[in-house]
Amino acid sequence: MPQPSTDSAPRMRWMDLLRGVAVLLVVVLHGSDIPRANGLGVERWTELNLYLEPFRMPLLMFLSGTLLPRSLTKSAGAYLWGKFASIVWPLMIWLVGFGVLIYHSGPGQLEYWLSGDYLWFLMALTLCYLGGMLLKPLVSRPQLLSGLAVVVFVVMILARHYTEVENSLVTRTLYYGAFFFLGAACARILQRWATAPWLLIAALGVVVAWLAHHGLEGSEFRAGTIYAAPTAVAGIALILWVAPRIPAGRVNSFLQWAGRSSIVVYVSHFPIIILIHRGLSEIGVDPVLHVAACTLGGLLLSLLVVWLRPWTRWLYVVPGNRRVAARLAARVGADSTQGSDRMRMS
Repeated sequence: MPQPSTDSAPRMRWMDLLRGVAVLLVVVLHGSDIPRANGLGVERWTELNLYLEPFRMPLLMFLSGTLLPRSLTKSAGAYLWGKFASIVWPLMIWLVGFGVLIYHSGPGQLEYWLSGDYLWFLMALTLCYLGGMLLKPLVSRPQLLSGLAVVVFVVMILARHYTEVENSLVTRTLYYGAFFFLGAACARILQRWATAPWLLIAALGVVVAWLAHHGLEGSEFRAGTIYAAPTAVAGIALILWVAPRIPAGRVNSFLQWAGRSSIVVYVSHFPIIILIHRGLSEIGVDPVLHVAACTLGGLLLSLLVVWLRPWTRWLYVVPGNRRVAARLAARVGADSTQGSDRMRMS
């Protein structure tokens, strides 16, 4: 989940807010799902998560995709290094750490490495960025890039629907990764969409609420299928219109802060909830208290890990990342200068 720079425009700041909301909702989901998988679910809490299921992960993928056109303006070396340093590195660190320290039998199973377990999102995001390099020749033609990205979105959704693949990483990448390319396609029009008339948005809100409620009765309308995609697209459109209108304040700033470190929350929350769940299972508590403790504990401790990030940067980004990035940028600048000199001499 690459993050925008700290001096980015206001539009990027409300995207940080959305990223913060989405990743905290992932914590809320697992705070309920992990106990529920062991017979300690709370019906109302589970129902709330079902409402949110069509939008949570598609929104995270969409937001990451909006940064693709800007990333493609970098050299291939800088582009690939950036994704390795900020996505592949924490994926490897936490996949090994979780497998060895928490999920003891995980590393011994091939499926663990092929699916990514709870870190599947980072694996899928890596595949999307690799696929996104195919759009690099179109970076100087943004309209064509956007049009092709829409085609990729449609093809991936259809491929997920008509292809029978047992590997969960493949199916998740096809469905959720489609929203990555939809985000890339929409990057140019986000500000224009924010000015859409409120009557249109009100009508869209009614449609989204009805679709989300309808999804409670049928899992095929929630996530991962061709039938769920329209719900996710409509929901993302509604969210993107509302987000810039959320007033500034402490809550807004807090969510932006969490959003700028969304990868920290994402990689750390699951092991934390697992440990809380195991501890509560040993002593035995009421299911409501169990779920509440897993959820609140997961949120608070994940945010504590975010606060500790300045002292634990190596867990989320390659040590020396900035030096390598600066060298790559300098090399590109030198090559460009030499090319200009040769052209003048000729």
